[in-house]
Order: sequence, then structure tokens, then C-alpha cells
Amino acid sequence: MAMIWEVVGGADRGGIIVREGSDLGSSIFSSRLATGAKVKEVEMAADGRLCYELVSGTGPASGWVTVNLKGKDLLVKVEVKEAEVEPKSEASTDAEQVEQIEQVVSESNESESSKEVSSDEKNEKKPSGEEKEAFKQYLEKFGENRSGGNPGYNRKSFPWAVNHAAKRATPKEAIEAALAAKPQPSTRRPAHNAVDSDGEEVPLCTRCLMPVGEFAYEGRQGRGSCVHAECMAQILVEDAQRQEDRRAGWENEKKLRSRKEYDIGWRMDSVPKNGPLAARLGCETTSRGMCCLVLDEASRTVKVAPTSEPAAAVNLEYLLLALKVRKTASREPLFSLDPVDPQNLEKTPQKKVYEPSWLAGT
Repeated sequence: MAMIWEVVGGADRGGIIVREGSDLGSSIFSSRLATGAKVKEVEMAADGRLCYELVSGTGPASGWVTVNLKGKDLLVKVEVKEAEVEPKSEASTDAEQVEQIEQVVSESNESESSKEVSSDEKNEKKPSGEEKEAFKQYLEKFGENRSGGNPGYNRKSFPWAVNHAAKRATPKEAIEAALAAKPQPSTRRPAHNAVDSDGEEVPLCTRCLMPVGEFAYEGRQGRGSCVHAECMAQILVEDAQRQEDRRAGWENEKKLRSRKEYDIGWRMDSVPKNGPLAARLGCETTSRGMCCLVLDEASRTVKVAPTSEPAAAVNLEYLLLALKVRKTASREPLFSLDPVDPQNLEKTPQKKVYEPSWLAGT
């Protein structure tokens, strides 16, 4: 007699995984063997995997399943009572026995349903003669109203009774445009899951695509996505860096706007040239316009000479202004940005201060 098994595992996932072959690396059926289904044993492999044929329930008609996974039973044997099955000769096949089991189960279900129907019929109250007559008159009156024979019936009050099929007809151009339109590609993200050696699905980290352990964080893709703790730390660091870059960019834009509005900052075109002043002093500058000061120890004098060394070069106009301030005010020139309101340093603007004051605009 063939052994009958019942599926008890996979209740939270809609059933258990079924493969086409006994090898765990063989392809998997798209549908699962539903929990509660009954199957007939065809072959039992040495590693505990069962080849079956479906008897009742939903799932693939045949395939290979795992009977026990990590100490948990996925299928259990079903005991068939002798009273439910009539004895057969030794030549009876396993298929006949399975059909007999199904017939006994179906007959018991039909008997129970017939009992329920008979009890409902007894409890149901049949309509009386007056009720039948009233229902008949109602149907006749309803037919008069629908045909418009009753003067009290106003068709305008019931617009849904008017045939609007001609008005609601879809234009031919709209139908052709809808048929010619190309379907939009699906934007659904692929599921980050994989199947392990035991045939169970395991989630993968959406960042490194490695299996996730017992603890994980929810990924940026929303529910159903998982990331490792280390990967989440890297994601947070990258988010913080992007926020810092945005803040630095905003600060630079604000600084440039302030410099343009208040004319603050150093520009190359504002630097005076040495050429005109060097020509007045009898010095020929180089192609880069650099000059330096040369001390004549014999005569104890200083003269201007061309140079190609940036470290020795001086700006003649700046030098003349510094010498003028030293001669007239006996001090060094001063420029600073001071707050307009010293009591409110965080919000007050700054003003340019020159000492001596005639340096403004030079």
C-alpha cells in the first residue's frame, strides 16, 4: 500500500518549495505545495527527500520535496483507517487506493453538506398566498412604470433609464492612440533575495548583496530591503558627507554674493601695474612687469631694477603709498573690516576702515 503524506510546513509562506529533481541545485517550480495538501510517496531518497504525486490540495502535480528541515517536519505520514477503505486484491494498484481514499472523503463531505441544506430548508419559511399575490401585483406595476404607461412615472427623474450608449462611445482616434502607445517599463525594484542550499529564501543586503544575518537595518528602498550594520554605517557617513557638501556650497554662494554686493575681496584687475611708474623712474621692466629695489652700498642709495624672481618683486604703487603714509603720518597704513554695531556682532554688517582716511579709493 502506498504511503500518504500531508504537508504541515510552510504555513507562513503559502507552502513548501518543490524542485524538479532530487538534487538541491535543480530548478524550482513557480508554485509551492500548499500547506494541508496530501501526496502519495513515489520514491524516498537516501538524503530524506521525497518524490511525490499530488493527491489533494494545490501545488505541482509531482516533484521532489524535503521531508524534514533543520529538525522541523515539513511533511508527516497520514494514517488511513481500514473502515474507510474497502479491501482490495493483491493486484490492486496504488492509484486505485488513492482514488478510493478521495471518494470516501468526498462522500463524507457531501453527506455533511446535504445535512446542512436540509436543516436550512426546514428553517426557511415559505411565503403565504397573500404575500405571493402582493409580489405579483408589484411586478405588474413595475412593468407599467418601465414602459411609460403610468402617467405618474416621470422618466426625467431617472436619467439612468435613458440609453446613453451613443453619447459615451469612445472616439476611434482615442482607441488607435491607446493601442499604439507603448507600455511603460516597470519601475519596480528587483527583490534582493536568494535561495540557500536548503531551498529556503534568504534576504540579501541591498548594498553589498551578501546574506543578512539575524539582525539588520531597513534599507533606503523601503520595506522589504535589509542592510548590514556596517553597511548602514557607511550609508550614514555618505549622507553626512553629502549634507556637508551642500552646506559648503551654500556658504560659498553666500560669500560670493556678499563680496559682489559690498565690493569685498581681492581681484587681479584691482592690482596696479608697475609699467608706468617704472618708466617714470627710468627702469625697463621685464615681460612680466616685475621690479625690485637694489641698494647701492657705495652711494648709500636705492634704485629700481627689473627682476624675474617673484620673491624679490615689489609693487611700486603700494610702496609709494606706504612711504607717503610714513612721511606724512609717521605710521604704517591700516585697512580693516569693523562691525557697524559692535553690540550685535552676529547680525551687524561690516564697514571698511582706512587709516589715514585719505587711503580710501586708492
